[in-house]
Amino acid sequence: MATEEMQNFRELFPQSQIPVVIASVFQAARTLNKTSRGDREDSLTRRLHSRLVKIHPFRDGPLSVHFKPKIPGDDIDADTSGGEIDLLVSCDRGYEVYFAFEAKRLRFQSSGRLVLGNDQYVNNGMMRFVSGQYAPLMEAGGMIGYVFDGNSEQARLDVDRYVTAHAGELKLRPPHQLAPSSLLDQIAVDETGHDLDSRPFIIYHLFVPV
Repeated sequence: MATEEMQNFRELFPQSQIPVVIASVFQAARTLNKTSRGDREDSLTRRLHSRLVKIHPFRDGPLSVHFKPKIPGDDIDADTSGGEIDLLVSCDRGYEVYFAFEAKRLRFQSSGRLVLGNDQYVNNGMMRFVSGQYAPLMEAGGMIGYVFDGNSEQARLDVDRYVTAHAGELKLRPPHQLAPSSLLDQIAVDETGHDLDSRPFIIYHLFVPV
């Protein structure tokens, strides 16, 4: 999409549906468990997707949820895609209008040691929104952190420290860290605000014990 077309693009994922989407992910994730210490985020997300399609609003509409769909890159004639979004929630407003989730493992064991996973969460997760690779025309997206040792509060603190240390690269708005979101009353969700080149952007953070 040309720069002028992007500037004229005004359709956004419905703000009223974002709390519904995030609450649905929490509902579906309640029975999600790793199968082993070496379980991967793709396998967990596939199982999360299988749960999501069974519940409202995805089972009955008006939303649809897709597992790892390929998206086009900047070069529409390229032989490769622009990447794969872990979970993509679409509505009835066109191909470019969606709510995307990127998922990463946190606090997992590898070769007998604890790996926090903060670098992957930020550099290969959040940055895909900040760079515009994912949701280039939207103003919100989500991160899912699968917390392998079940300590979601510590995982949040770990990620928060890493995010604060990389506030510049992430183009964070004050308070330059994870902050509790007012999006949902009874579910703990964090958010970070980002000043991107052409638009503001919010990333909602969900820490899921598995």
